[in-house]
Amino acid sequence: MSRLRNLDPRTDVLPFVLATVGEFAALFFWLHYLDQGRFILANAILWAGFALERGAVLVWIRYVYRDRAGGVGAGGGGPSSGSFLRTLAGVFVITLTEILIWILWVAIADGKIGWPTLSAGAAFGVAAVVLFVLMQVQHSVEMAGLKGNVVTAYLVDRTTLFFTFMEVAGAVGWLWLVRADQPVAGAICLLVGLSIEHVIQGSQLRPDDGR
Repeated sequence: MSRLRNLDPRTDVLPFVLATVGEFAALFFWLHYLDQGRFILANAILWAGFALERGAVLVWIRYVYRDRAGGVGAGGGGPSSGSFLRTLAGVFVITLTEILIWILWVAIADGKIGWPTLSAGAAFGVAAVVLFVLMQVQHSVEMAGLKGNVVTAYLVDRTTLFFTFMEVAGAVGWLWLVRADQPVAGAICLLVGLSIEHVIQGSQLRPDDGR
């Protein structure tokens, strides 16, 4: 909790507000246009929103993080080590994998892929489990890369599990409500889940600087 109390609004909170807005807009409008069959526009928006999210975090880890932690993570690597192009390539790969996870999740939830014998509710439940497992792996890889640590340090970490759960819970509630013709309530659910996820994840990424 001390990490949350010591967050600086300008250098710690603002980048993650931008990240939340970027991911929220990406997912919300992606699904909106996907349901209309406008696949190119939907996926362009998805990429643009995630680019904003990752861009905000990338700036934060290369400048704010570097200033406080000297560019060295817990395992000696850290987010500021290596060239900018190498970092950008890593961000591209991790963004691509997350986008594929979201696409897979919606496809399973909507019964477009998976087991034909499953009911709509069962398919939705299976999709939620798949999203949680894959997103936990995704977050563990991200945290390990940004903190210069090993992936296994985060796979069963309670904090990582919690902010993954919050993101997944918000997303599942969002999709459920959208499918029930309640898009506004769904949007609120998604925004709350993403906000909690990013605040907690940001506090974990923030280096200790004695404050």
